[in-house]
Amino acid sequence: MAEVPVADAVEGAPETQAVSSSSAPPGEVANEVSENVEEAKKLVSPSASRSQGRRTRSRKKRSPQKAGTTSGRRERERARARRAMALSGTRFQGTEGPVKDTVAGPVIRDGKAIYSYGNYDPYYKHRFDRCAVVDPRIEALLQYCGTELFFDKVVLDVGCNSGFITFLVAALGARRVEGVDVDLTLISKALKHLRWLKQKGYKKMPELEDEGEKAWHDERYAVSCVQGRGHIPYHAKPLKAGALQAAIDKAKKIEKALPSMPTSTPKPDFPYNIEFRAANFQTSKLELKRKTNYDVVLLLKISLWIHMSYGDYGIAELFKKCHQLLRLGGLLVLEAQPWHKYFEKRKKHQPPSTKRNALEQLKLTPDYFTQLLGQQGFEMQMSIAPRRGVTDLRDPVLIFRKVALTQVESPPLMAEIYQDEQFLPPPFMAKKPKIPTVIPPRVGFLAKPGPPQGPGPADTPEATTDVSEATVPVTNLFGTVPVSSSSEAPTVEDSSSPATKRLKTEESQQAQASE
Repeated sequence: MAEVPVADAVEGAPETQAVSSSSAPPGEVANEVSENVEEAKKLVSPSASRSQGRRTRSRKKRSPQKAGTTSGRRERERARARRAMALSGTRFQGTEGPVKDTVAGPVIRDGKAIYSYGNYDPYYKHRFDRCAVVDPRIEALLQYCGTELFFDKVVLDVGCNSGFITFLVAALGARRVEGVDVDLTLISKALKHLRWLKQKGYKKMPELEDEGEKAWHDERYAVSCVQGRGHIPYHAKPLKAGALQAAIDKAKKIEKALPSMPTSTPKPDFPYNIEFRAANFQTSKLELKRKTNYDVVLLLKISLWIHMSYGDYGIAELFKKCHQLLRLGGLLVLEAQPWHKYFEKRKKHQPPSTKRNALEQLKLTPDYFTQLLGQQGFEMQMSIAPRRGVTDLRDPVLIFRKVALTQVESPPLMAEIYQDEQFLPPPFMAKKPKIPTVIPPRVGFLAKPGPPQGPGPADTPEATTDVSEATVPVTNLFGTVPVSSSSEAPTVEDSSSPATKRLKTEESQQAQASE
């Protein structure tokens, strides 16, 4: 019978019985050997066994969350999403008001990217294209309004995303173009491309050289290349050869174009006429503090997200702010999504601040925007509708002109829609009441004496003679000094007062008596 030593090499191990290879199968022998070795190791290092026991007990406590369902994993993902939302400055569901004025990328919820502010890439479907083309909305504006719409004008692009339309407007000869977006990551990409254009010395939008007609597979990247290496941002892709010039050639000549504001400063060249800024346009006051009179304000597919996040009051305040920023005769270009897209976007990208029944509480649908803008000092000039074969638009583009300098505080349309209900702003958008400043009392050497104490001259006839002798405390840096009420300063004496004359008379009498 052959004996197998079990724990001879382990010091301090208990004596074990010999295991016979003939009485048990080899597999059972190996299992018994491994179990005995583990028991011997526990005896050698008791601290390790205690720590291992604690880990085992803690695992057993957490195991019911993981077993059976994925509720524990989902709770952890929600916690990570809340922390990411807190860092990015977005609002939690059920809270009111943004924590910060900007966000940083999407919110990850249950492993899915949620673009609560519409800060996704609208050109993602063109990720396989090697070249970019002129945006259909800009092409339609040029076709119906002409190149004078942007030439030598000051333009504000609200919700510029990564800045592709901002670059196009600047390349069309605008005097100055400002792009504002709430997402820091999108603005950083736009600024990176702007620095690259300045570094390379481009005077216009980069375009590919004309090499004739190419096959479809030469104009698109391979799917494996895009999936393995990622796609190039659309604003960084070069335009097709002659794409911008072809859009300019199709532009209509307008006889009554919007005149440019006379200015003495020379117009900067592309790309030095571009500015990007990360801010929440709905709450930012920088544009009003600058007092810049804009010629054109672009609101392209941004009204839906502001409407869902800030309600009817927010969309009314948006149009009011655009009226304040535009000069008289300026143009507002509005691309508003229809009502059914509100429910589509809520299903995909539910804003974290709104509740599930938030859309049911909205009463100002996009069909009322034209009437609301008419009551706020605008006049509709043109409506460019999607037409097959003419424009590649998905939603109509409306153009309004500012015709009034002032606007009503509460439009009649809101009172008509809300009727008996009170139209109030959300708590986080309500204007805080001005607290009057209270000037503290003067303290120091220049402090004036306080009112006289005791009965006044109208109380008794004797008081008229004693009021000059009353003393009033005056507070200064060194304490309280008794001062006569007849004098303004403690160091000045009035020789014509009765008290002074009486004091001098008594002093002279004492001097005579001593002599």
